[in-house]
Amino acid sequence: MIRAHLFDRQNVTDPMFRWRGGDVSRLEGLSDGVFALALTMLVIRSDVPQSFHELLEAAIALPVFLVCFAMLMLAWRYHCMFFRRYGLQDLPTTVLNSAYLFLVIFLVFPLKFLATFLYAVMRGEPTRQMFAERTDLVPELAQRCGMMQFYALAILGVFGVQFLMLVWAWRLRHRLELDRLERFLTLASMGAHAITCGIAALSLLVVSVWRNPGFAGVTYFLMPILHPAYGVWVGVRSQRIYDELEGGKVSDG
Repeated sequence: MIRAHLFDRQNVTDPMFRWRGGDVSRLEGLSDGVFALALTMLVIRSDVPQSFHELLEAAIALPVFLVCFAMLMLAWRYHCMFFRRYGLQDLPTTVLNSAYLFLVIFLVFPLKFLATFLYAVMRGEPTRQMFAERTDLVPELAQRCGMMQFYALAILGVFGVQFLMLVWAWRLRHRLELDRLERFLTLASMGAHAITCGIAALSLLVVSVWRNPGFAGVTYFLMPILHPAYGVWVGVRSQRIYDELEGGKVSDG
């Protein structure tokens, strides 16, 4: 019975949540293949260095790849935990997962372009050449704004679909027999994605209304402020519920 007590189904990776996913499903296998393709796309346009100078240039550009790699691995981690925790393979999950994978592929090039741009700014290098082509058709400011709009929409899509997948799992909470702690962690995950989507929406609003791509980029610095604070609150609250369940102080409703 899946109703077995939480503490009889602990695992080292996720000790506060029972894993309902068993062996890797075909849906998860396909998803892993798409993530592998997305990681390949980050370097597919890079040529093998033919000289030490080219090797040095590749090493200097390594932080760009590292940032993009970390973002994709974060998306993969969220995806992996969803299927391990809930084990869903129904039609709505399949449709949402397909949209999620499409958006992950969509995110790769805007993410790489923006990371390259920001890294050039940090190093004090000129970035005009990234926007100079056909300024007679699309002004440079419009191109910079478009870059930020493209990125914000990609973030909204990826994490918005992940939010919807969690909403679907929440609707099935009784069938999945989520206990009190698992329900809280599900809502907490939804809250984390809502924060990410809210920041991306704010950035999109700034760049669309005020036409200020620089300030639109600065709004993303809210993430390392809001997410850790929210994570601390979730950690404290979940530990409290965990201790209450372990001590049998409240019923597992």
